[in-house]
Amino acid sequence: MSWSERALSYVKKLSTVINHNHYLPFIIDGNKCGLIHRQYVQHFREKPELFDVSDESVQFSRASSKDCRSDTFNCFLVNLRDEETVSVLKGWRNETYSVFKDGFRSEILFDIERAAVGIIGCKSYGVHMNGYVHKDGQLMMWVGKRAPNKAKYPGCYDNIVAGGISTGYGVWDTLLKEAEEEASIPGEIMSAAKPVGAISYTIVNDYGTSPEVEFVYDLELPLDFVPKNADGEVAGFELMTVDQLKEVVVTDKFKTNCAGVVIDFLIRHGLVEPDGAPQYVEILNLLHTSHPF
Repeated sequence: MSWSERALSYVKKLSTVINHNHYLPFIIDGNKCGLIHRQYVQHFREKPELFDVSDESVQFSRASSKDCRSDTFNCFLVNLRDEETVSVLKGWRNETYSVFKDGFRSEILFDIERAAVGIIGCKSYGVHMNGYVHKDGQLMMWVGKRAPNKAKYPGCYDNIVAGGISTGYGVWDTLLKEAEEEASIPGEIMSAAKPVGAISYTIVNDYGTSPEVEFVYDLELPLDFVPKNADGEVAGFELMTVDQLKEVVVTDKFKTNCAGVVIDFLIRHGLVEPDGAPQYVEILNLLHTSHPF
């Protein structure tokens, strides 16, 4: 199998086809802001004082303000967590994501515990950075290796810096915070980081559905800089040649969405050529898919 065939097979994991018969739209004030898998619908049906559940949708209409919705929905989730009936809530983070009305940075409808995002299938946003150097005439990339105790993708390769955008943070704020925590990159070096676009995809798994957008930055690092983790979430870092990177990025050794960010980098930097990659356009399309709502 050629590299582009392997890359296409891998990025297909980022664009699962959704069977809408298995989901109900999650509605707030007439705005469709999520997809709830039918495995979770009964939990909402058991709270008629909070949710209007029909065969067509789940409507959260008993709270009229962002703060009220946030508090009410959080209490609902805490009860589910304490009942231990929803396995995904075992990964409770005490960190919230904002649910937006019309896309990122629009009106915030409410804030939700990060571990519960897949339950309602709302859009979430993150920021990832490619850190690279030019050494001996060739481009090389620093990649992280996730700590073995991480709940998801333990021990897998990752971007040098990556993180979800929590409530109250912007893209740049999040990138600076994650750069310091994950790789000890100081602000004076980070000032050279450049926004280069975004990838978008929808992952469907046993926990629900996750439509996601990852804003992407590139940073050419000084040759003498060596990243060091500061928060215990990264086991270490490796500096890879392009050939090494291309080999590992299309395997299960790499965290799926981070692999998408790296494949996007390889294409943007001309390290994958259309003439040598028959699946070139399809790969590009799958890295920028529309969300189901």
